[in-house]
Amino acid sequence: MKKIKLLCFDLDDTLWLSKPVIQRAEQVFYAYLTSAAPALVERFSPEALRAHRLDFLKHHPKFAHQISQWRIASLSDALTLCGYKTQSTVIAQEAFAQFIAARQQVTLFPHCEEVIRQLSKTYTLISLTNGNADLSQQPVGQYFHANYQAEHVNAAKPEPALFLKALEIAGCKPEEAIHIGDHAIDDIRGANAVGLLTIQACLKTDSPEPDALADERFNDWRELPIKIEQLVQG
Repeated sequence: MKKIKLLCFDLDDTLWLSKPVIQRAEQVFYAYLTSAAPALVERFSPEALRAHRLDFLKHHPKFAHQISQWRIASLSDALTLCGYKTQSTVIAQEAFAQFIAARQQVTLFPHCEEVIRQLSKTYTLISLTNGNADLSQQPVGQYFHANYQAEHVNAAKPEPALFLKALEIAGCKPEEAIHIGDHAIDDIRGANAVGLLTIQACLKTDSPEPDALADERFNDWRELPIKIEQLVQG
């Protein structure tokens, strides 16, 4: 029998479906710019603004793991190009505030919160995300000991920094932890490389085949406690 102390959770497409959340946040973001910066909207469609953001990162790689600051800085740059000059930073920050507020408007997968609550009675729970969703703003966040984003350690999964941070905070060894996430590379292979057990979330209608390195996988949140118990029993 394995002694498991820590459960690490990815967020997007593990606790909730990410695509509609991001789409809505982008709509709110652009709608704000339509009123606050009409000259920018005249020059940049949503697609063109995204292309500018990606091109900006190529020239400023320091933002690779700082996605919030990257969005603000790239938008400020685009606003400057459109003649907003000293107003650019303020408008960019206000637009980002609209985006990040909408980014937190998520709908958990069915049965997710009740399972999380159940698991929190036995294990330490820590969330690890490459994105900028803030679990502390969600009711389900009350069951988590800590929440970390790639921005906090300036490194994204599958790099080991986030996994190592969780182990440090929980005070446990890799073999005493399980990471639960949907992404084959970022979550499963990243956690596996550090020595954590892994359970792959396959919750989307178009989820790919589970990665061969995943120790377990689940298609319904109600299955997760059973999968964890199976790993514990070894």
